[in-house]
Amino acid sequence: MFSLKQAALLFIHLLKIQNVFQVSATQLGAHWNMWVSSGDPVTFTCNISENATVLIHWTSGRYYFTYSRSLNQTKTNFSSERVKIDSNIPSKLCIFRAQHDDAGLYTCTITGGGGHHKITWNLTVSEQEGTRFSKYAFFILSPAIGLLLCCITSAFCLC
Repeated sequence: MFSLKQAALLFIHLLKIQNVFQVSATQLGAHWNMWVSSGDPVTFTCNISENATVLIHWTSGRYYFTYSRSLNQTKTNFSSERVKIDSNIPSKLCIFRAQHDDAGLYTCTITGGGGHHKITWNLTVSEQEGTRFSKYAFFILSPAIGLLLCCITSAFCLC
């Protein structure tokens, strides 16, 4: 079938093909959908190996945050008081009291010895259930009370 040299070459070739697919799979990354109610806290965490990480880059719309481990340097234009990335733990992005304008795509790109790893979250912020009811309670209760008063008045008039 195969000589020893051909089998060795085939084995090496298969190992190289596996490495190519392994690198491209880590570069694809992951995509997650998150739904929260308005006012709830949100935390995005990049699961990374701290030892191999060289650069952490967060983006969201027009905002960015970059932390270079080798230079120990941070660049950011996140200006919201509710959105925080701790320089000591740059793999975590926290949003305190999420609002509708916080909705959108959040991407964390990790650059390290193994290549690029990218995680994307699609954040959807919905209205709180309690707020929705209190906003529409006036419109629901007013006709109900009016109908009730009409029924009571009609009952008195017929008696």
